Amino acid sequence: MFKNYIKIAWRNLLKNKQQTIINLLGLTLGTVSCLTILLYVFAQLGYDQHHKEMDSIYRVETKIERSNSETYHSATSSPPIAFALKEDFAEIEEATRVVLTDVFYSMLVRAAESTDAYYEPRVYMADSTFFKVFDYNFLEGDQLTSLNEPNAVVLSSYIKQKLFGDQNAVNKSIIWGTGEDALTLTVTGVFDEKANKTHLNPNYVVSMSTPGMGTFVQNFDNFATNNFVYSYIKLFPNSNAISLQGKMPGFIQERAAKDIADAGMRKKDLELKKAADIHLFSEGTKHQIDKISNITYLYFLLSLAFFIQLVACINFINLSTARASKRAREIGVRKVVGAGKNALMRQFLGESLLLSFFAILISIPIVLLLLPFVNNITQESLTYLNFYEVEIISILLALGIFTGLAAGIYPAIVLSSIKPVKALKSSAILQSGSGNFRKALVVFQFVVSIGLVATVIVITQQFRFTQEKDLGYSKDNLIALRIGTDAASSKFESIKSAFLNIPGVLDVSSGNYAPSEIVLADNGFYLPNGNSEDRTVVKRNGVSDGYFKTMGIKLLKGRDFTPADTVDQIIVNQATLRAFDIKEEEALSSTLMQGSGDETFEMRIIGVTEDYHFASLKDEIAPLFLHKENEPNWLFLKTNTTNYNTLLSSLETQWKSVVSNVPFDYRFVDEEVEKLYDEEKRLGLISIAFTILAIFISCLGLFGLISYVTEQKKKEIGIRKVLGASVQSVVQLLTKDFVKLVLIAFLIASPIAYYFISRWLENFTYRIEIQWWVFLVSGGFALIITIVTVGIQSLRSAIANPVKSLRTE
Repeated sequence: MFKNYIKIAWRNLLKNKQQTIINLLGLTLGTVSCLTILLYVFAQLGYDQHHKEMDSIYRVETKIERSNSETYHSATSSPPIAFALKEDFAEIEEATRVVLTDVFYSMLVRAAESTDAYYEPRVYMADSTFFKVFDYNFLEGDQLTSLNEPNAVVLSSYIKQKLFGDQNAVNKSIIWGTGEDALTLTVTGVFDEKANKTHLNPNYVVSMSTPGMGTFVQNFDNFATNNFVYSYIKLFPNSNAISLQGKMPGFIQERAAKDIADAGMRKKDLELKKAADIHLFSEGTKHQIDKISNITYLYFLLSLAFFIQLVACINFINLSTARASKRAREIGVRKVVGAGKNALMRQFLGESLLLSFFAILISIPIVLLLLPFVNNITQESLTYLNFYEVEIISILLALGIFTGLAAGIYPAIVLSSIKPVKALKSSAILQSGSGNFRKALVVFQFVVSIGLVATVIVITQQFRFTQEKDLGYSKDNLIALRIGTDAASSKFESIKSAFLNIPGVLDVSSGNYAPSEIVLADNGFYLPNGNSEDRTVVKRNGVSDGYFKTMGIKLLKGRDFTPADTVDQIIVNQATLRAFDIKEEEALSSTLMQGSGDETFEMRIIGVTEDYHFASLKDEIAPLFLHKENEPNWLFLKTNTTNYNTLLSSLETQWKSVVSNVPFDYRFVDEEVEKLYDEEKRLGLISIAFTILAIFISCLGLFGLISYVTEQKKKEIGIRKVLGASVQSVVQLLTKDFVKLVLIAFLIASPIAYYFISRWLENFTYRIEIQWWVFLVSGGFALIITIVTVGIQSLRSAIANPVKSLRTE
């Protein structure tokens, strides 16, 4: 019986070639979209699932409420908190801390026997308990003891290969840093960084007991300030994390009340976040240790995949029910000879399932060919191996069954319900509601298409807004060059002089933070004669004289720094004046205080800058002060050239002549700023690609439907033409119903799209306003597509010879 069903299904698919091609193409495109999105979504799932006790590992995050009632949520906490929690609560089995050294300084690393040094990001300092809490796949060395000693380092296989090639790295030495600050570290282990997905993805890990930053963290005992440490705890089995969370306020009150008051904070809370949730559920939490994803973004992609697949299924439903009369006699004969309704339903569902699995088989090689393009957009590294994951195979099977059932269930019910008497006497007449149902499905397709077009327009506008908005400084033709070492920093003036002699270099200055970098440094300030415990946190950046000219930052009041200035002379932005309620005309006679008791420091304002976006447009411009810095981390070069290859070559030559042991590590500031909006850029590209697919699939359905309609009305069209109807009137007759459906879809789609687009824009502090014409353009675009698709087929019918349609029966 099953073999017979397959044989009949195959014959019917071959018999109705146009309908089969349209359905198969639509389902294939829908499946390609679905499968591509699912591969990406699954790549974002499963982070930190490999740890043996993953359900017991939590990160201790911080929520700080300032005097202005602003709540600041950070993934980090103060250095002593992790081990104090272990000491105070019996539920905690182990604790560990991580410091991401990149945000404080960039250290060169090289093999001891080599002179080739490298800047490598994602360098951690971690306690000896780090590999007792987290499980990594060690290739060399002992995981549990690898960080026990000072000056120990564990390398990723990537860094090990870079420094030592295929040699065994354990017990070999590397040099970390340069000059007087250089440390000799001993390799105690190597791990495979590609073995598992984790939010903790270091290139190498240095033991916390190593002199410098590590010993500072170990000895620091203030529970309120220096919230730059990533703290983790592992609970004993069967411990209740919710109960432990409830004890956090008491812990803070007992351990940190005085420190919080001295720091000028109104309130400080601790929040436990399960490590397995960090990658997907950390939106809004600042200072993430590595790139995270956004569960809302993934939900959007999954919804997009669902709707595109649904649009393809709707095509199948519409075409199958519309052409039911073609199979009326077959159904009538089968019912007369004893076929029951259930048997017929199985037959028709078999046809849709067969088509669905054909679509999957065709889509797999297409997706494989598209993987390089997908990886380029998503910045992932998907390969054919992802298809062998059990989850993907299971979803492919489920997708095939779901698509086949979703596309075939309604046509199967309709076709199997045809009365055999009517079927044998003449063409089957479907229930009157079936036509309205088909129209409703067409309206749904247009709602999806119009909504997607509106979404794409707004996402593109917002992304263009982030690129074109005046940031308050000139990011174009600006190069940031990493200084990296104290030795190079001390030669700043020599480097500056050498660079200024190169054609194409207009200005050179320096600073501690490059544009787009997270500014972690800050100070708590209060007004003279104010309450020293009621402080406002102000971000801090050290710069050289000439910085404002090089960056194109406008000074509203006062002056730039001079070589004679000291660190107690500061330049502030307008946000700082607002935070302290200082009038702009009074700024140059104002001072800010920091410290308390006998150790207070007066900071004199010598200038005021226009507010500029030193962070993402997603964040409001924060109070910022700038001070004179003699040992900066970055050089900034304002350039004017059409030949950057020559310019960069000249810069590198001069750089190596002054600091030969430090790599020439540069970046274009405009490109770095654009990276802040990578997610929005990816979202825009993905939305455009899948919107085009959704519209194309809808057009396929329209083409199939209008082909059927014109075939059904060919005699009517012939009679009308014989009686004198014009081509234009015939085309209008065939297209007017579809135009009405587009207008209905426009009225439904506009408010729905507006709601979801508005919610998305709320992620940006600085954003565009949604214009009314966005929806008009979206609806107009859908209308034009409909008129073109339907009009072409209608025109063919309208200009056909009426004699042929009238003489054939």
